[in-house]
Amino acid sequence: MAQIAEQETARQLISEASQKLSEAVQGKANNLQGAKVAQAMLSVGNEKLTACTKQLADIKREKEKIEEKLKKRVANKKRTADIVELTTSDPAAKKTKTSLKLKH
Repeated sequence: MAQIAEQETARQLISEASQKLSEAVQGKANNLQGAKVAQAMLSVGNEKLTACTKQLADIKREKEKIEEKLKKRVANKKRTADIVELTTSDPAAKKTKTSLKLKH
């Protein structure tokens, strides 16, 4: 959730910087200082937004890896449970076990 808040902050910074840049360029005095400040704000906002986007993409990839591992584990447990069920509920398997016990 922190990444989403950072993204929103970056978007707001970019929006404010864009507005300041427009004002600086359109002003009668050609406010060079205002344009430089706006450009710095835009750079910082874009860097933050890029970093947050990368972080979210990394988190998504890690989540997908974990989900895939979990699916494999669940499938393996199900297969193991099916095998146990087959061997314990198969009458032929029970007879074999019983006859083996009787021979001893």
